[in-house]
Amino acid sequence: VDANTHLGFPEDARQYGVVPSLMKDMGIDSIRLMTNNPRKIERLTSLGVDVAGTIPMVVPEANPYNKKYLQTKQDRMNHSNFGDMLINSPDSMMSSDYSHVEILLNNEKPSVAEEFITEGEEMAAVAIASALMDDDSAQSGVVAADDGYCFGRQSVEDAIAAVKRGELIVVVDDESRENEGDFIMAADKCTPKAMAEFIRYSSGVICIGMEGERMDELELPAMVVNNEDPKGTAFSVSVDATSEHGITTGISATDRAKTSVVLGNMDSKASDFHRPGHIFPLRAKENGVLTRDGHTEAAVDFARLAGSSPAGLLCEIVSEEHPTEMARLPELKRFCRKHGYVLTSIADLQQYRRDTGL
Repeated sequence: VDANTHLGFPEDARQYGVVPSLMKDMGIDSIRLMTNNPRKIERLTSLGVDVAGTIPMVVPEANPYNKKYLQTKQDRMNHSNFGDMLINSPDSMMSSDYSHVEILLNNEKPSVAEEFITEGEEMAAVAIASALMDDDSAQSGVVAADDGYCFGRQSVEDAIAAVKRGELIVVVDDESRENEGDFIMAADKCTPKAMAEFIRYSSGVICIGMEGERMDELELPAMVVNNEDPKGTAFSVSVDATSEHGITTGISATDRAKTSVVLGNMDSKASDFHRPGHIFPLRAKENGVLTRDGHTEAAVDFARLAGSSPAGLLCEIVSEEHPTEMARLPELKRFCRKHGYVLTSIADLQQYRRDTGL
């Protein structure tokens, strides 16, 4: 449990979303769970699974090497059915102050793992011990350090290089703001495949940050006269490129990619678009993130710094672990490692622009 939380994972990161469809395919109406874990029952019930009961999993007594694990299951994960088993079992070899972790990492002393567990398990134990020492993994949101950076200047340079290659990056705003991560990429480099990535992992409301002067040229007025958005996000009327650009209904990944490229083309005219449509232009503040610390401005800045036209696509990333919520920083770190996206923040971009004058 401590290893999970220090790495930024939930205490229990298991996902059960596929269970209802599996049961339906197999013609199963209800189940009995072999478990001591009430969270499994709650999660499955919330998905509409009929849990008819549970079958407890209990051993006669714990041993010195699993007692702490089982005690954690009971105390922190609310596992039931243990009864007096833990009270009547011998104490664990593991120390409450994690001094055993130092043994695993200190070659001068014999490892507990050498005596009681296999070589593969010892390697896993060392990896977990190392992870426990990484306090950065536990950060819940972006907070700039004394030098103004959160993930470091290199994260911005890597992000610019990725945008230049036509890739998606993940940009997080401050914990005190929205505390969300957005996909960002240069609009003029958007492909149907890239747009499909946007749609698959995001809310699906694809926006494009643009400079105000360019939006005026394209006759893209504000969506409403009185903007009541809490963060002042400046939506304009939505658009699709016209059929002359190969657009059909406008909603497919292919059509939205085409519209994005046309919006990013500095030679496009107002007549190249239908209104309303399926891409939402956003009016960025002049001087980008140095004026407003929003994803709209970050999208424009990254596109410009990557050598593209100053128009950047953006969309909020939805949590895979909690699909009714937005992804927050701990999950976004895991998400980026899993899929190979560059992760940076608006705070890092702001400091990078101050340092470089770009």
